[in-house]
Amino acid sequence: MTTKEELITQLQTRVAALEKRVRTMGIVPMFRPVTQADTVAIRSEIILDGVSHKLALLDAEELAIFNAQFPMLLAPSSGITRQVQLQRVEAYIVAIRTIKQQLDGVPFRGLQPGDSELGFQAIRPQFTHDPDTSTYRKNWEKSLVANRWTAFIGTNQTTGYKVGDDFGIVVTHATSFAAPRPFAAEFRAVVSRRYLAPYPLRGSLVRGTEIDSVVYPLSTLVMVPKSYWFVQLLAYEGGTEHLEMGGLVIGLGRALAETTASWT
Repeated sequence: MTTKEELITQLQTRVAALEKRVRTMGIVPMFRPVTQADTVAIRSEIILDGVSHKLALLDAEELAIFNAQFPMLLAPSSGITRQVQLQRVEAYIVAIRTIKQQLDGVPFRGLQPGDSELGFQAIRPQFTHDPDTSTYRKNWEKSLVANRWTAFIGTNQTTGYKVGDDFGIVVTHATSFAAPRPFAAEFRAVVSRRYLAPYPLRGSLVRGTEIDSVVYPLSTLVMVPKSYWFVQLLAYEGGTEHLEMGGLVIGLGRALAETTASWT
């Protein structure tokens, strides 16, 4: 007769085998909590866009908040967007530490920070600038003309916008909800002094689990406070694109709580 201890051991063995199978199949990587011993948590500086940045330390409480709440942020995500963001955990930690340093070391408090505390949330349009209206974006829609580069995020058609003083942005992917199909074919960005080569979106698209959505994994973009960001889209055929920027906004609670942007 199998004992209770033997049943527990068998169950643990089966769970471990299932987790290994999931990782091997590449469905969704498992979230591994970040510790104070990890390299990403202890390195002292990093170079972003040709500029060296000091990195503030995250204490045990701050890392515990990140480890508990970061998976919560991903819970509504489709499998592919969740996978992309879990693969960029180190980039998010570096961004939090960089922005914390720039904002005078304010404590990181996750999803519900106080006005003068550091927090994070999914990117909303109002944290970006609409080149057509000279103010912040109200939505992610953009009319594209065939065979023409069109400014999508920036001050105007040729110039990037200055990110707010109280927040930074990390972009890891983009999701198109354009119907009946995506219109954006190539993506080009400028971050401060770094000019990125055009990125062919159609060659990297993955069909999302949301209705009529397509996900594009992108090279990680980190925009610290007061940096400049410019995005252009190229369409092979004209139409109205709806391209949501995926990733996190990391900033002071008072900036994250706004429903009408005051930074612009």
